[in-house]
Amino acid sequence: MNNSCKPLSLPLHGQLLYASGSAAFTILERMILLYMPFYYMPPAEFSLPDLISGQVYLGFITVMGAALMAGRILDGLSDPLIASLSDNNRSRFGRRKIFLLVSGLPLALFAALVFYPPFSEGESLLNGIWLGSMMIFFYVAFTAYVNPYLALLPELGHNNSLRINLSTMIAFFGLLGMVLITVIFPVAVGSLQDSGADLRSSYRGAVLLFVLLAVVLLYLAAAGFNEKIHGVPSCIERIGAWQSLKSTYSIRAFRIFLAGELFLQFAMNIVTLGLIYYAVVLFQKEQRFIIILAGLTLGGALLCFPAVNIAAKKYGKKRIITLGVLCLAVCGALLFILSFNLTGLSYVLGLTVFVLAGFPLAVLTILINPTIADMARADYFRTGRRREAMFFGARAVPLKLAVALAGVCFAFLLSAFGKDIGEPLGVRLSALVIALSGICSYILFRIYPEKEVLAELDEEN
Repeated sequence: MNNSCKPLSLPLHGQLLYASGSAAFTILERMILLYMPFYYMPPAEFSLPDLISGQVYLGFITVMGAALMAGRILDGLSDPLIASLSDNNRSRFGRRKIFLLVSGLPLALFAALVFYPPFSEGESLLNGIWLGSMMIFFYVAFTAYVNPYLALLPELGHNNSLRINLSTMIAFFGLLGMVLITVIFPVAVGSLQDSGADLRSSYRGAVLLFVLLAVVLLYLAAAGFNEKIHGVPSCIERIGAWQSLKSTYSIRAFRIFLAGELFLQFAMNIVTLGLIYYAVVLFQKEQRFIIILAGLTLGGALLCFPAVNIAAKKYGKKRIITLGVLCLAVCGALLFILSFNLTGLSYVLGLTVFVLAGFPLAVLTILINPTIADMARADYFRTGRRREAMFFGARAVPLKLAVALAGVCFAFLLSAFGKDIGEPLGVRLSALVIALSGICSYILFRIYPEKEVLAELDEEN
């Protein structure tokens, strides 16, 4: 390792600006995951026609599932390429910033276009093709922004404490983005409806407002740092994408941790896709009830933020992560059991489940990325190569396939077992899937060799 030119610490205002980008891409992605299924295939009680077919093909594939999978697969395949381009980039703007500047506007544009299918009055094959195409374009732009963005975490975070603090800020802004998209977005939709717009027009109007906000935040994040001053110097040899990808997968700790995260992200994406259905179908409330469910979870997460930050520094990230995924499994199991009769005491317990789900959400948003950053930094001390983006890129290939499968699974459950108040089994079963995935994640995180990674960071300490 070359210590000849040490970077300056990023000042607090720069840390906050950098972290604010998390709110932007969280708004855009969660807007799609939360409201796109409902927009294209609303429950029958809303008396709106589906915009895409709900038919099941080949036993488990639906149009929505195929669209979600197509976007995620192309996203995952582009990750190693973008990671390699970023790691090897020698632009005068820095290795990462140029990607943020170029991809920010397309990312926001394609998020908006998801909600503008060619036929808005009824079911059409062209709507399915449009949805799949926009999902592909969105997620490729998403990768071009988020991969270099996350690769900055080990570069701007020069020690374990700063990485956890930066990740906590990123998580806070991500949580703020979730609050805006799950609490304020439905209010905006409702206000537009109250002014006389129909439901789908109200959704499109709210989408445009939030896309504009996201664009501002995306570019503020890029303005918050100077890689040449605040980042670790990158005057190193270049390495090919395939060689870098193989080197990353050859690390045992990385493979184990990634396997655990696959099940965790699978479960969390089922939660996101199902949230509005839990409000309407399980609790049998108006769609605005999603504000209550999301508010309880996000409020619980916010309350857990200080404890997770402190506990991770004191007890290690692994211990807190395993506790978080175990809590997620319990929440999924309880929701499945309670979903058969969410009245009286069961109603109160059901709401409590969403409060408890705030803890695994806090763990996921705070501790996963700095743990990946730890492995990237450890690899640098071991090999002398700076390949931060590839760690996030190599992780993304199977991870986004798992997320795509979550979309396929959820769409299949709705189509095969029911998505309405009269036939709610598909929505109920999604909670059971969350519980089972959480258990698998817990087992894998338990065997993650955290001590080996930390030992390789002794030189940094």
